[in-house]
Amino acid sequence: MTYWAVPDVEAAVAKLIEEGAAEHSAVTDFGGGIRTALVRAPDGNLVGVIENPHFPGTPA
Repeated sequence: MTYWAVPDVEAAVAKLIEEGAAEHSAVTDFGGGIRTALVRAPDGNLVGVIENPHFPGTPA
């Protein structure tokens, strides 16, 4: 599974759902600021999003 880095997982999921995706896996908090979620795009593909403050270039 590939995850797209986003600054706010909940906002990203809301936007994807607004654009026609359906929730597949709710936001999961792994600790340390790392959170993920999965949606199913209208074409059936899964799209993963990840919020990870430890990624290089992430604003503090």
